[in-house]
Amino acid sequence: MDIISTLRKYLPRFKKVLELGSKKGNDLKLLHEYYEVVASEDEKIKTRFLKDEFIDIRVIVLDKITVDTHKKFDAIFSRNTLDNLSLLQINESLKNQKNILNKEGLIFHILDDSKVEKNEVMVLVHENYELLEEGTFDNNFYFLARILD
Repeated sequence: MDIISTLRKYLPRFKKVLELGSKKGNDLKLLHEYYEVVASEDEKIKTRFLKDEFIDIRVIVLDKITVDTHKKFDAIFSRNTLDNLSLLQINESLKNQKNILNKEGLIFHILDDSKVEKNEVMVLVHENYELLEEGTFDNNFYFLARILD
């Protein structure tokens, strides 16, 4: 799936994007070419690799549920970062993500169909966000949504 072309439909170039759970940085490279991206991982030891590999990208330690940072972003992206959370934790994360989004902010998350029930997640998304796009590919589903004012 071409995440950048999907995101570009709704988010102009050079906007601030937080990648929640950057792992090895595969999507980070793509995002960095088009946006001002901040990478994140939930443990300091995981951020070391990213800091060494991507010297010109800001890397922060950030919990994927509390998403507690003073920074604000135009979009939050993740790929398979929320898969291992319970529905309650996903709901809490989605609500907390609203606190760090700018006005008209976007969330763009990709989840594994075999680990998370899509319909249940989409109910949570609709509570806090306006759905702009959703789809499926390679046993994953994704949604792109805008924060409700």
